[in-house]
Amino acid sequence: MIKQKKILLIGGATRNVGKTSFSCAIIENLSKINSIIGLKIKTLYEGDMFFHGKDRNPLKGNYRIIEEFDNSGDEDTMRMLKAGAKQVFRIKVKSEFIKDAFNELFQQIPENSFILCESNSLRKVLKPALFLMIKHKNSNKIKPSAKKMEPLADKIIFTDGEKHDFDIENIIIKNGQWAIQQ
Repeated sequence: MIKQKKILLIGGATRNVGKTSFSCAIIENLSKINSIIGLKIKTLYEGDMFFHGKDRNPLKGNYRIIEEFDNSGDEDTMRMLKAGAKQVFRIKVKSEFIKDAFNELFQQIPENSFILCESNSLRKVLKPALFLMIKHKNSNKIKPSAKKMEPLADKIIFTDGEKHDFDIENIIIKNGQWAIQQ
């Protein structure tokens, strides 16, 4: 298990639960005084395709790491860049290769940076400073990867699809790590 205090991990019970809106608000709030790297991981599991939507760019090989440079569109990684992230990456990975993919990416990250990552699956191999999971308050749906990781969440945040029941101002960077302000 990799322990990493400079990582805030944000997972979601389902697709379209507001992870990126929540992430972008945190990036916007903290990137003016901290170097924030955005990361979006799409982990592919057998039988889990329903939760990923249409795959316009199938994976060839075990994983792919792409740095986002365009902030003019509405893709999640573009929105993170627009919100103020210094760099943004996306990883598409077969579930059994997530540790390899993350380790390769981590070699490219400047030491003084803090990573905000959207992923449930990374929690299988990494202990972040904080792991937040976002769930829709009016739905019991939960993708299998999220169900396994839910007990490991430091905080469950509920949403109605537009607003979250947690003030992002309470997410801080203190003493070189992500934290929830008490």
